[in-house]
Amino acid sequence: MIDVKRDGPVAVLSATDYGALSRHDVAFAAALRDAVVELADSDEVKALVLRSTGNDFAPPLGADACVSPPFGAAWHAAYAACNGLYQSLAFCKKIVVTAVRGRCHDAGSMLVLCSDHTVCAADSEFGSPFERLPEANLVLAALTVRLNRAKSWMLAGQPWSARQACERGLVNRIEDVAAVDALALQMAHAAARTPLDGIAMSKIQIEALLDAQGAGTDFDAAGLFAQVMTGGGAS
Repeated sequence: MIDVKRDGPVAVLSATDYGALSRHDVAFAAALRDAVVELADSDEVKALVLRSTGNDFAPPLGADACVSPPFGAAWHAAYAACNGLYQSLAFCKKIVVTAVRGRCHDAGSMLVLCSDHTVCAADSEFGSPFERLPEANLVLAALTVRLNRAKSWMLAGQPWSARQACERGLVNRIEDVAAVDALALQMAHAAARTPLDGIAMSKIQIEALLDAQGAGTDFDAAGLFAQVMTGGGAS
């Protein structure tokens, strides 16, 4: 499900793709969350890389995809709780780098928003996470790409190209598809040269900024958004 390999102070987390997160596969989300939390607590790890082994980082959901399971306690714990996947990434004590090849939609874009750095291929595209995911976080998007761009991404319904994503601040670097993973690993190792205490202090400052701007509050509201999506059936 989630393959974890160590490359010195960098941990590389691999999945075929992350589309299962968009379909609200709780077991997949919990497995990824547990891996992130364990690595974040390790004194031997300074940076994490999220990558896919398939052609797409997170393919778009089909029109008939089931994305509305019972949004109950298991879903909330895996996705939206303070120790769930997205908050564990957004507030991670280690540097998080995403390596995106191919399409990156829905939950894939949420992973990018929760990361510190993103490298993508020139032919990648980034679909908005806001259409069908109650755990999508507008505060993170506004802080990353600016509020007017975040709202446009949310309302326009059109994915961003790699160039657009880079120009708007969602992506840090564009690279040839064959070099994306290597560049992401290189960026992670560059970050890992910083002393562990320095990384921790920098991430604490970022966490304080996110808290002050309401990112955690937005995650906390995910359950309410889920109720709206399911006509009030969340528990």
